[in-house]
Amino acid sequence: MLERALPALTELIAPRPGVGAPGHGLRSRSPGTGCAVDWKLIADELGTELPVDYVELVRRYQGLVIDNRLGIRMPWPGWERWYIDATRECLQELEDCWLTRDSGGHVPYPRPRGLIPWGGSIDGDTFYWRTHPDGPEAWTVVVCGADDVWVEVERDLTGYLAGLVLGEIEPCGGLSKGFPGATPSVSVDDGWRRHLTGG
Repeated sequence: MLERALPALTELIAPRPGVGAPGHGLRSRSPGTGCAVDWKLIADELGTELPVDYVELVRRYQGLVIDNRLGIRMPWPGWERWYIDATRECLQELEDCWLTRDSGGHVPYPRPRGLIPWGGSIDGDTFYWRTHPDGPEAWTVVVCGADDVWVEVERDLTGYLAGLVLGEIEPCGGLSKGFPGATPSVSVDDGWRRHLTGG
């Protein structure tokens, strides 16, 4: 679904051109090749597995940034502890906001239906999953805008991103009206920064 909404992503899964050719090195990660993220360690440390669409996104598009504004938090193989620590730090910040009644009534995970961060914008917005008792595949999106406006969206992560691109979901927080537009740029980082233009 996300590839249909973001055609620039399809360039990342096309066969690699020859060495030295323009676009050399642009390719998604193939699941099961090279070093893999230790998802068991992450699940054990956080106390929950993460949604399958997110795991697949990490496997295919490490370091995904849409239109130079919206980035997806992703663990790197071998750096899982950093990801876990960063997630816990964000949860502690949300806990502090909740205790001071600045969280729009939202609670951090592991409280029931608590939030777990998955992304952020250069404008200071934070994007969360709202956990659900039915498990990670039932999680939806909550956005805390830099302006402290909280918005809930009844979609999973990739459905939310696709909805933004297709204009089905109104951007909120610091994301401008119409973000990211019909042909946003997509950046990935597989150890080398790569940038693709959407059109």
